[in-house]
Amino acid sequence: MPDASPPIERAFTVDAVAEALARRISDGEFELGAWIRQAKLAEEYGVSRTPATLALSRLEALGVVERIANRGFRVRLPTARDVAEVIEVRGLLEGHAAFLAAQRISPAQLATLQESVAGFREVVAGLRDGRPEEWARARWHAANAQFHATVFEAAGNRQLATSSELLHHRLPRNTSWSAMRGDVRLLSQNANEHEAIALAIELQDGARARNLAIAHVETARDLMVARLQELV
Repeated sequence: MPDASPPIERAFTVDAVAEALARRISDGEFELGAWIRQAKLAEEYGVSRTPATLALSRLEALGVVERIANRGFRVRLPTARDVAEVIEVRGLLEGHAAFLAAQRISPAQLATLQESVAGFREVVAGLRDGRPEEWARARWHAANAQFHATVFEAAGNRQLATSSELLHHRLPRNTSWSAMRGDVRLLSQNANEHEAIALAIELQDGARARNLAIAHVETARDLMVARLQELV
């Protein structure tokens, strides 16, 4: 009877690489349109090129990456319609999460929101002082992830958070950073938007928090569409 171990091991390896890479893309580690080289991917995960290529093909089928003839794989560039549709749904989710958070947030969660806002301010100040963009990007990503995760946590509805998480496979987290590209004016405006949402939640003004959250993602939509027009 033939040994079935190698196929099982290979299938597991492909799944593991695909899942890990999808998470990295969803978390915004790769910018839209970034090339993903099979050889480098194989080296990073300690596998041969075949499982790496199969993992990329699997993500291609899910619409996470796209294959460009004679060039390889890159993080999929969404269309303007993709962005509009995802943002429309994200606005509903984040708006309702902010509305609920205004009613349910704990003092500890509110402190975390304020810490996130301070993180955005640190990024703006650092860029004005000549800090490198890589430094700013890492801190902005951390503040942004913490802020939005805290709003969903404070909302107290796991389904809202799960639904939002699924959208990140269609439009990765922190895509708006790519659109702002270290522009201090845009980042300052972005920080103001986060601060206004946090204040509305602190004041338990659910309606205002919801409206500000929706406006926030709509601003991000406009920036993303403009950036996509430059990339295509």
